[in-house]
Amino acid sequence: MEHFAVGTVSFAFAVLFPVLYFVGLQVRRLGAWSKRAESPKDRVGFFLLVAAIFGFAVGCFAQPQWDKANECKAQGQPVISCMFFPK
Repeated sequence: MEHFAVGTVSFAFAVLFPVLYFVGLQVRRLGAWSKRAESPKDRVGFFLLVAAIFGFAVGCFAQPQWDKANECKAQGQPVISCMFFPK
């Protein structure tokens, strides 16, 4: 498919999204601790899995753009104009 591919960006996003979720969770815990409130009661395992699956899906849609940008860069063309205004 032209708009969907599996590659390095897919796996990078599958790792990045759970990391971002976990960082956000720790920020919320710190906020609750600083206010002496109850900490979040998330099902962390479930949300990490969902974030990984969602990150993989988003990465699969971003992979073709990444490949196209690499092709433009290899040809020595400006990446933005090559990707969005093909000749």
